Amino acid sequence: MTDATRGPGLTGPARPDEVSSSTLLGSKGELTIIHNGERYTLRITANKKLILTK
Repeated sequence: MTDATRGPGLTGPARPDEVSSSTLLGSKGELTIIHNGERYTLRITANKKLILTK
């Protein structure tokens, strides 16, 4: 992962347990997560924040 994909203020190589939101959310800006049999949606808001909804 390059510094550019890590976002502003983050420098150096990514830790092995880090992943950028753009990698997770892709071009749709949204990801469905199944946790304990429940469906959650992680998405980027209009204000460029992350929100997790059930």
